[in-house]
Amino acid sequence: MRKLSVSFITVIMLLFCSMTFASAETVLLEYDGGIHEYNGALYALVVNNQVIETPLEPIIFNDRALVPVREIFEEVGATVNYIGETQTVEIFYNSDYIRMSINDNIAYINGEKTNIPDNVVPKLISKLGGETKTMVPVRFISETIGLDVEFDSEDGAILISDGYTMYDEEQSPTVDEIVNSQQSDIQTDTSVTPYVCDVSYEITDDTNVRIIVTTDSDISGYSDFTLSSPERVILDLTNAKLNVTADSISVNSSGVTSIRLGDNDERARVVVDVTNFQSYYIEELASNMLAINVTTKETVSPTAAPSNATEQGGNVSVTPDSSKLIVLDAGHGGTDPGAIGYIDGEAILEKDLTLEITYKVKEILEEAGYTVSMTRTGDTLPSLTERPAQANEENAAVFVSIHINSVENAPEANGTEVYYATENNGDEYGTTSEKLATNILNRMLYYMGSTNRGVKTAEHAVTRRCEMPAALVEVGFITNAEEVYNMTTEEYQYKAAQGIAEGIMITLKDITVPN
Repeated sequence: MRKLSVSFITVIMLLFCSMTFASAETVLLEYDGGIHEYNGALYALVVNNQVIETPLEPIIFNDRALVPVREIFEEVGATVNYIGETQTVEIFYNSDYIRMSINDNIAYINGEKTNIPDNVVPKLISKLGGETKTMVPVRFISETIGLDVEFDSEDGAILISDGYTMYDEEQSPTVDEIVNSQQSDIQTDTSVTPYVCDVSYEITDDTNVRIIVTTDSDISGYSDFTLSSPERVILDLTNAKLNVTADSISVNSSGVTSIRLGDNDERARVVVDVTNFQSYYIEELASNMLAINVTTKETVSPTAAPSNATEQGGNVSVTPDSSKLIVLDAGHGGTDPGAIGYIDGEAILEKDLTLEITYKVKEILEEAGYTVSMTRTGDTLPSLTERPAQANEENAAVFVSIHINSVENAPEANGTEVYYATENNGDEYGTTSEKLATNILNRMLYYMGSTNRGVKTAEHAVTRRCEMPAALVEVGFITNAEEVYNMTTEEYQYKAAQGIAEGIMITLKDITVPN
């Protein structure tokens, strides 16, 4: 495990001298159906050099620290999901996946059953009358997913780092720099919390990318800076929160590899991962919209770009293989209408649009000689488990789920994006889910001419549970007046369907279904 330098810990401790922490007062906690006295210390938290304020501070059980899971691990870019009925929490970080249940000392790490050391189990805990938090063993999770953890019981602090924000003695920030960085851009009107509701990008040329960040209300303040090893451009929006589906957007063009998102109680963060970085500047487009303009030193070939030129433009010519089954999944259905849009006061349901487009994809593929199966053929609602299970049981070559996007309070949001799950991105089938998503997006953009919102990662249940390459398509925004109208027309639906079908055809030529 990597270690934080002594000088950096010293700096952080000096900062804490001006703060109240590690108090030994008695606190009444609610957990396990009762009220309990806690007489231990309440610890301060530092994650990637940021002092994190949480509704419930880290506490000690059986000589092990429990911390609030969402506030800590989303700060380093992890995705945290709760499964309410089973009191289960899921943590996704890079290629690692952890699943834990309340009061259960068994965890599943990347699908493998593991005992949690020292019987320090996750718990639902709150201060008496306060907000209930899911508290988890910090060292067990952090070291499992590759984070650095330092625990100082004497000074009452837990320090967590993703390994990119550590400093040696020459780089250690001063106390003033840390204090100023955390006290700058204070929101003057705390009555309104801006939510980041849309993040998209434009490739302006071979060395320039423009990332557009939109919130649902005025941005009260922001700060921006760069980091190296690896190279990153970072935009922090003061007192903002995230209201977007994905926490990562794959770009792989013009020197920008990806865009990552995260938030905590103090700010929302947009991280742009760059190769051969040269410069950047922030452009204020509106009171609720900023653009991050990134310039690189030279053109960097996109790692996910199609190898065949016809995959990006022109006609696609492939030899169909009817033995490779394609499973198409029309999102939502039955009692789940999905997102809802309106045309002249008439409600337009996502479940209807997805089924119409899916049938057109099926028609195009079958006319070309491919074999297709659908998870639903009418207004039914297969579960999120049944959909991928069908593809697995039928030994499909690819799985594609079709959806329509939406976002509240941002009617200007538009464009097409395709997701894949990092948990299901192996090359056992001869290609990857990322490649499938990229091929589909390229062909959809070719036919539809819509805004390129990129290939993104998200651990959707229907894609991460598939054994074969899988992608989830967001055709357009049902909350955008122009796009919802377009998506109700036969012509536009066929354009979307043609793009999806050709993206699948291109990918299938590289796929070999394991026996």
